[in-house]
Amino acid sequence: MKLPMYFYFMTQPTVGIDFLVKNITVNNKAYRLQLWDTAGQERFRSLIPNYLKDAKCALIIFDVTNRDSLNNVESWLNLYNENKSGEGFTFLIGNKIDL
Repeated sequence: MKLPMYFYFMTQPTVGIDFLVKNITVNNKAYRLQLWDTAGQERFRSLIPNYLKDAKCALIIFDVTNRDSLNNVESWLNLYNENKSGEGFTFLIGNKIDL
C-alpha cells in the first residue's frame, strides 16, 4: 500500500503533550472535538491524570513493532479508568502496521 506523500513529511513524534481542536458536525449538531496526545513517555505520566478527568473517550495506541508497547496497554487503560469522571469509551489501536 502506497501512502500519500504528506504522510511522511507531516508526522513528528510528540514530546510531552500535544493538543488539537477540531469542530465537527454530526446529524446537524455541532461538536468541539479536543484531541490530547500524551505521547506515552514515562517522564510525563504524572501530568496525564489531569487531562483524563473530563475525557469521554480514550484512544490507547500501541506500536505493533514493539512488544513493550503492547505490554503497557493495560496500565494505560487502568490510568484512564481510574481518572475519568463518568462513562467513557476506550479504543485500542495498533499503530505502525505498515512496518
